[in-house]
Amino acid sequence: TASTITGRVLRFSQAGKPSVIAQGLPGDGILATPDGGLYVSVNRVKTETRGAQTSPPGGEVWYLKGGAKRLVANGLRHPTGLALRPDQWLLAVAEGDSHTGMSYQIGANGILINGERFFWLHVPDGLDNAAPEQVCFAGEGQILFATNFGVQTCSDDGSSQTIFPLPDRTAVVGLSFGGPDSSTLYAFSGARIWRRKVKLHGVGAFSPRARISGSPL
Repeated sequence: TASTITGRVLRFSQAGKPSVIAQGLPGDGILATPDGGLYVSVNRVKTETRGAQTSPPGGEVWYLKGGAKRLVANGLRHPTGLALRPDQWLLAVAEGDSHTGMSYQIGANGILINGERFFWLHVPDGLDNAAPEQVCFAGEGQILFATNFGVQTCSDDGSSQTIFPLPDRTAVVGLSFGGPDSSTLYAFSGARIWRRKVKLHGVGAFSPRARISGSPL
């Protein structure tokens, strides 16, 4: 777990006992990697209003492994969710005060290189902020973002494909695949959880490296 309040990253045993593995990182998002590392998105400047572009471009991504921590990306607009592409050579980072998602190539020792604003999210006319929170990849290569306007799906080339608005039109703050074959999409919106059967399939944080084969929506 990562805490924006205490700045601690904690590891919990099966018995529920916590131990500190890093301090001084007010984490917003956290992602475990198959090789035992952790990526943590960090925003040190607090803002009163989420959903407006009030955060300066000072967000960071850190990599933790073996008791060490390393700054691997900065200059982000409130980074939130993180996700590994199934073939594990790219890391996606949602920028919570924007309508874009970053894509980084993963280099040696977890460093991030060749970053670009690659994924494009839709917003209503006159706005520039989709407020993406969580993000996850499907095994077929598509990437899904939890946004103010529903679950937005982008193709492997970064372009937006679909928007699944929630029935009550509330903002999506989290998403996850589940079910027996990981083809049920769950969307979280505060006090409610929604689900929908889809043609995509989720991949876990510790899933083995997998080639992207592509699939219809």
